[in-house]
Amino acid sequence: MKLNELLKYDDISIQCHNFPDADTVAAGYALYRYLEMNGKTPRLFYSGPQKMSKANMIIMKDRLGIPIEYITEMSREPELLVTADCVFGESNVQRFSAKNIAAIDHHLCRNTPPAMNEIRSNYGSCSSLIAKMLADEGIDINSDRKVATALYYGLYMDTNGFSELGHPADKDLMDFADYDRQLMMILKNSNLSCEEMGIAGEALDRCIYDLTDKTALTETSPCDPNLLGFISDLLLQVDVVESCVVFCRNGSGYKLSVRSCTDMINASEFARYLTEGIGNGGGHACKAGGFISSSGGDIPDLIQKRMREYHRNTDIYRAGSDTADVSGMERYIKQSITLGFVPSTDIVPEGTEILIRMLEADAVIKADAGTYIMVGISGEAYPIKKSVFETKYTPCDELPQQDYEYPPSVIDRDRNTSTPLVPHLRGCVAGGGAEILARELTRHTKVFTEWNKSSYLCGKPGDFFAVTASDPKDMYIIKRDIFFRTYRKAAGDR
Repeated sequence: MKLNELLKYDDISIQCHNFPDADTVAAGYALYRYLEMNGKTPRLFYSGPQKMSKANMIIMKDRLGIPIEYITEMSREPELLVTADCVFGESNVQRFSAKNIAAIDHHLCRNTPPAMNEIRSNYGSCSSLIAKMLADEGIDINSDRKVATALYYGLYMDTNGFSELGHPADKDLMDFADYDRQLMMILKNSNLSCEEMGIAGEALDRCIYDLTDKTALTETSPCDPNLLGFISDLLLQVDVVESCVVFCRNGSGYKLSVRSCTDMINASEFARYLTEGIGNGGGHACKAGGFISSSGGDIPDLIQKRMREYHRNTDIYRAGSDTADVSGMERYIKQSITLGFVPSTDIVPEGTEILIRMLEADAVIKADAGTYIMVGISGEAYPIKKSVFETKYTPCDELPQQDYEYPPSVIDRDRNTSTPLVPHLRGCVAGGGAEILARELTRHTKVFTEWNKSSYLCGKPGDFFAVTASDPKDMYIIKRDIFFRTYRKAAGDR
């Protein structure tokens, strides 16, 4: 759904979820301002058992002048009702009738969503989703500093202080929003109450430790997501804990905070593992979070079971030091499809430290004449040495496809500027030497690659473990959907 599709309606109401948090209010407010800019007179409201009372929410509403109302009934049906950070029919949304319904949300939807919807469960906040939708309409959120501040704070709160960013669009909002820094300082220091400190103490007291896996797990009483992060940060300081999970009941499901202090466990990937198929998760290497929809079953027991499986059913390889067992692996050749590449020095001057921002993760490199950036068929980007590129690929005049869910970009870390890669891409096709050995994974697998020894690629059953045919120490993971679109079996292999 595009935001401009809403403009055919005149009588529009925007509904935030019950017990509104910063993310739902920010998303609703940004949508409110968009509609106002386009000549509409929308209404912004929330409902539920009680009015919002948390200090940070009152400060946010008053200081930014957000015209949100608390209502318990509607005098008439609006022509269009748009839910922000929630979906009509879910348990955390008071039901009101309307002639037409739309939804903008970043949570998994348990029920059938309305026909008009933009639901992206891989985003860390609805604020970043709205920011991306506004950008798609050609609107810079920084043209209205109050909107930019609201969205920035909505993202901050829903991702536990930016530690649980789930999508590159989350990182874009964090990096480039021109927000009110003084107000953010006030809001950041108005989050915890005496009651919440009591909740933290109880959660720490009943924590479960696993000395074999060096993990900790605890459930808290229902609370603000920021408190989960506060508790998990404390747990990680225990000498026998290398990773931990803190969770609580939150609306229609469970909110999780995940921490790691070892390179063997990427907290973002760990969070995705815990929530796969039942929710969403993401974040940074050390701090992440997620949400699980409570559609049935014992969720606390499931979290504990998945934690144990994650730690005890995983294969780990380090390229360059480990040698893969290639017995039983089959030979594959990269198909002649057009991919994209660009010399890193075409983007920034040599020696510049850059961050490659892509859908799956960020990668940090230094630009030099011997380093290229490859972009695959799904927008996956990764660095490659020029010498390796020349053995595997041949430049061509044809440009690669550019229909990516999130077009990769490069961020100059010194200047904090972002440059899209797509306009700079050149075409190439697989050339001589692009032969690999591969086998389908049956277990959760991590691979520390040659080009990134400090973090790993992760594969799950059904993905492929691959090594360069001429060097079994050069190993990596290829996602299943990408593998079958880019490789074919070598002649002679069945």
